[in-house]
Amino acid sequence: MILVQRYFFNQLLWPFMTAIAAFAGLALLTQSLSNVDLVSGYSETALTFIKVTALALPHLTALLVPIALFVAVLSSLNRLTGDSELVIASAAGVSRFGLLSPIMRLGVYVLIANLAVNLLLQPVAYREMRRSLHTLRSDVAASLVTPGAFSQLGQGVTIYARERGRDGRMQDILIHDSRGTDGASTYSAREGVVVRSGDRSAMVLIDGNLQQIDSAGELYYANFDRYEFDLGEFVGPADAMFFKESDRYLHELLWPSAAEVARTGGPERAWAEAHYRLSAPLYNLAFALIAAACFLAGDHSRMGYGRRVMIAVGAGLTLRLVGFAMQSASADDAAMNVAQYLVPVFGMVGAVAVIYWPARNRPRHNAVAEASA
Repeated sequence: MILVQRYFFNQLLWPFMTAIAAFAGLALLTQSLSNVDLVSGYSETALTFIKVTALALPHLTALLVPIALFVAVLSSLNRLTGDSELVIASAAGVSRFGLLSPIMRLGVYVLIANLAVNLLLQPVAYREMRRSLHTLRSDVAASLVTPGAFSQLGQGVTIYARERGRDGRMQDILIHDSRGTDGASTYSAREGVVVRSGDRSAMVLIDGNLQQIDSAGELYYANFDRYEFDLGEFVGPADAMFFKESDRYLHELLWPSAAEVARTGGPERAWAEAHYRLSAPLYNLAFALIAAACFLAGDHSRMGYGRRVMIAVGAGLTLRLVGFAMQSASADDAAMNVAQYLVPVFGMVGAVAVIYWPARNRPRHNAVAEASA
């Protein structure tokens, strides 16, 4: 790159970094709102909440990167045009391709980074997030017991635990069971832990006592070293963990296993996800060229570029919505996967055609003046 192109590239880079940071923060905020139940429903720590939220960031960021690049190119070219720097560069002999080169270079760099996120970082992050969520939802103690509060397990059963350690062990447990026809029973124990064996779930109480009032109204009291309180009525069977299409690597999507094909009813959904990950980065270059067409197509306008920007925003939005529609259609018909590539390529070709369109609209009064002369 020549010096002026390097300058234009730097002017594009910093707005892009700012835009992607802003969109990443917005994505984190949106994802964090959907994960509030990890703290409120499962009594998890802030560390677990932050971990699960952050693991969803690569996919959300990859989805928003083309928009961030679009905004960065628009804002940068608008400033460069307002300061007449593009006009001066053109007057100094920089060709239209020379002005477009830094934009395309940044678009290609972002395309490669987006492709790496889609193929490598996203499946790694989503797999870890899926494991964390499965472990969390399989943790009966976390879902049933809120440390320091009385929790209602079901009709007639109340449980209390003073605290719960990271290993799932609970301290100072109290269980009140009033379901029996013979009278209510109260269990207290120094320590307890929830165990699961197949379809059976139970809370093992250690070093405690049982107090029960029988039908005659007399108090029955007994100490025990170990007692199992059945939780089968309140806990369902453990769910098997499986990876969704968004969690799988590219080779697993292109050549899905027989079990995956049987689960989804065919390989079309896996193929649609694979081609989406390969084609989605193309929107970075398409959006960059569409934004560049606002300022590099046609003659310089002293009246501003508001109308062109509105057209570019509409074109970019339409292009992305059509891309999502093609992805959805590909999940049912594998032949539509080629359209996932054609949509962004069509956007790139259209933007380049607009930039290099030979006909230029000239002011009408100039044409009349030339004719009279």
